[in-house]
Amino acid sequence: MVADGHWRKIGNRLARFYLTGGLRVEGPDGTFVDADLPGGQARLTLAALVLERRPLARDALAELVWDGDVPSQWSGALSAIVSKIRSLLGRVGLDGSTQLTSVDGAYVLSLPPDAWVDLEDAYRRLDMAEGAQRNGRTDQVLAEATAARATLRRPLLAGSYHEWTLAQRRRQDDALFRCMTLLSGAWIKRGDHQLAASIAASLVELDPLREVGHRLLMEAEWERGDRGAALRAFERCERELADALGAHPAEETRALATAIRG
Repeated sequence: MVADGHWRKIGNRLARFYLTGGLRVEGPDGTFVDADLPGGQARLTLAALVLERRPLARDALAELVWDGDVPSQWSGALSAIVSKIRSLLGRVGLDGSTQLTSVDGAYVLSLPPDAWVDLEDAYRRLDMAEGAQRNGRTDQVLAEATAARATLRRPLLAGSYHEWTLAQRRRQDDALFRCMTLLSGAWIKRGDHQLAASIAASLVELDPLREVGHRLLMEAEWERGDRGAALRAFERCERELADALGAHPAEETRALATAIRG
């Protein structure tokens, strides 16, 4: 049984897991960072256990951690990694509320109900921002999307190029694109067309084949009175699609260009 006082500390969100911009775990008794973990495999193990939130079979976790190149002595190595993670969780006061257990040949990390994980919080805020946009609540869009972007812009497990990490980064990149789309559109509504154009230009660099970024840039430049810049944005859209896909802009994009010319 965990003492009531300990649960009150956890309730104040002292169980915090930062997976982006350098791994860091905060508990009621302190903090540990990625340098405290024994190498990249340990960082990846902890991140996978936190984000997957489900039992991971030992052999499947080994495949994930060693990216298919599993060493012959993987079982002992994985046990040592998990033991070190348990020790660090205990050191920061999370051993009573955050359980890293082995059940039926699988590892599972059970977090307290109100534990805070930076990426989970960013995805939740993005969902709230998209809901706010559908309901016309621009102030909430700006607040939630701005907070989400701050996390989504930070790299997950920098230096790791394992397939699991790359898949997580693809999800993160897509969320960042959606987040910045919301922000650019919201700043256009708020009348800050310079900021909207800056964010839209970043969208185009992030993924030049997604037309929504080009359209937002065209609209922002047009709204701030630079028709030439708006049309140059359309011309770039045409070039990017033609060169990469042999395609033309969608009707929505072409209609916006026609309106700008008119």
